[in-house]
Amino acid sequence: MQKLSENISIILGASSILLLITLFIVMLVMAYLRRDLKHLKEKETMEADFEKQLLQSQLETQEETLNQLSIEIHDNVGQLLNSTKLLIGITQRSLAESPDTLAMADETLAKAIQELRSLSKALNKEWLQQFDFIENLEAEIHRINAARNLQIHLFKPASLSLQAGAQTILFRIVQEILQNSIKHAQAKNIEIKMKEDAQLLTIYIADDGTGFNEPEVTKSVGILNVKHRTKLLGGTVEWQSSINNGTSVTIQLPVKS
Repeated sequence: MQKLSENISIILGASSILLLITLFIVMLVMAYLRRDLKHLKEKETMEADFEKQLLQSQLETQEETLNQLSIEIHDNVGQLLNSTKLLIGITQRSLAESPDTLAMADETLAKAIQELRSLSKALNKEWLQQFDFIENLEAEIHRINAARNLQIHLFKPASLSLQAGAQTILFRIVQEILQNSIKHAQAKNIEIKMKEDAQLLTIYIADDGTGFNEPEVTKSVGILNVKHRTKLLGGTVEWQSSINNGTSVTIQLPVKS
């Protein structure tokens, strides 16, 4: 009888241990599944946020292009077409002479057509799908340098390995940094250096402006946008600045093979 009781106790003890082990395994599996589900949700959120930011960046870039288009049509193409009309009028009143003005009018009209073609490229629906960061950055720098308030010096590779969507977001990041220097730093020169290797793209932007106290500015909307967009691209961004010593920004992005 005593032996039976001992056997029952052993069976109960073993069953309890087995149950505890089973519960532990179940809890372990549940914890793993919860962590995996959390990671999946975070990934989905990041992907959705990336798409949202991509669309926002595309719209912002398109808006900037349309803005520039309006200025160019009014100030540049409009003037060319007015000159053409004036020259044609002169020619019509002097047909008895050699029509040199007609040739000049034709040349002016050709310039107007070239301008229109260049601008229409920016409005093409495939433009954003084939977005080239370096090409658009060079155009932005040319526009800024033309104002002669400051000069931007660019050192770049021939091309970047990033996909067009990522290049669009990167352009908005750099554009935001440049606008901060132009609006707040009172800089005379800005230097942009880009370097890409097999794993990393590094962009260094430095100005000779007034600088700032980092704790006072790092929570500004512009800087928060730059941080957020850089994070979406899987990269990092760092500022270095002090009063009267300019500001430098270093962006590092992973390069996917």
